[in-house]
Amino acid sequence: MIKIIETKKEKKNIYAISEESPFYPDGKGGQLGDRGKIGDANVLFVEYKNSKYYHLIDKEISPGEYEYNIDSNRRFDIAQQHTAQHIISAAFEQIADLNTVGFRVGEEYTTIDLDYNSVKYIDEAERISNEIIQKHIQIEEIFTTIDKIHEYNLRNQLSEKVKGQVRLIKIGDFDINPCGGFHVKNTGEIGLIKIIDKEKIKGNLIRYYFVAGNRAIKDYENRIEITKEISNMLTSKIEDTPKRLEETINKMKEYKSKYEKLNEKYAEIIASDILRNAEVINDIKLIYLDTSDEYVLYLPKFLPMDEILYVVKNNNRLEISSGKVNCKDLINNIKQYNPEIKGGGGINRGSIIGDISIEDIKKYL
Repeated sequence: MIKIIETKKEKKNIYAISEESPFYPDGKGGQLGDRGKIGDANVLFVEYKNSKYYHLIDKEISPGEYEYNIDSNRRFDIAQQHTAQHIISAAFEQIADLNTVGFRVGEEYTTIDLDYNSVKYIDEAERISNEIIQKHIQIEEIFTTIDKIHEYNLRNQLSEKVKGQVRLIKIGDFDINPCGGFHVKNTGEIGLIKIIDKEKIKGNLIRYYFVAGNRAIKDYENRIEITKEISNMLTSKIEDTPKRLEETINKMKEYKSKYEKLNEKYAEIIASDILRNAEVINDIKLIYLDTSDEYVLYLPKFLPMDEILYVVKNNNRLEISSGKVNCKDLINNIKQYNPEIKGGGGINRGSIIGDISIEDIKKYL
């Protein structure tokens, strides 16, 4: 049973508050929190603050004692990801003494941040991690105290903020680290670790994205389906897909080049007619086009820009260019009288976004 001492509404959110909770809170130790039910209410998020547990629920309940249910499949998934993080972080440390300075278990993937800006160890770290999984090593929970922590060769030193009893997660002789989150009982329960992406982040850090366990299997299935779809669209065998795709891209580049030349030629042909039909306002020839066609990009090349104001509308965006009208002043003037309008630019070119008509431009001229 869980004892709810208070329910609280904050805007559209409803919180069931308790002093103790079987639900693991989100964000604690970089880990996702539990989901499940309190009575008939679904638990959507769990937060621990001000020495109380705040359960975000989807319907209002009254204070009192309730039966609860925790999503065991979700908890096992988190355990797979979290244990995999221990393994892959230890692998990077053993390969090249690379420290994990941060990690986050997300709903789709897990990230680890390493204090080294290089990707050259990625394959080896992944290989070692999966070897540890395949060895089916038992994972131990060790409870000790601060005064005895020196007896263990920890991968990460214990924070000075930690007081009282300490929980260590030991993976055979491969890794031991203080942690309070969910973990599997045996490395074999993870099944597979796969690094799926990487990026350089601030300073000398690199962020790795990985999936483990059932997430890795699902990711593999999705990639297979995508590969099949691309193969079918290209009417090729899967193994021939890269070559066919390269051929298709090269053809598209060739067609794009021809298309651009056609647009430029068309702009040259119609430029004189467009100029002849321009509206003249205070000695300024106004050319206004409402179209998304790409030939408009080439028209200025064939128009006397020092005589005209060239305006192209595409949806709610106006592109403005001129060698006669100060585009920056024009845009600022319109924005002054239309606060909801966005945009800016320089003397010869600019853009406006918002609900504006050509009549507003004419008023300025």
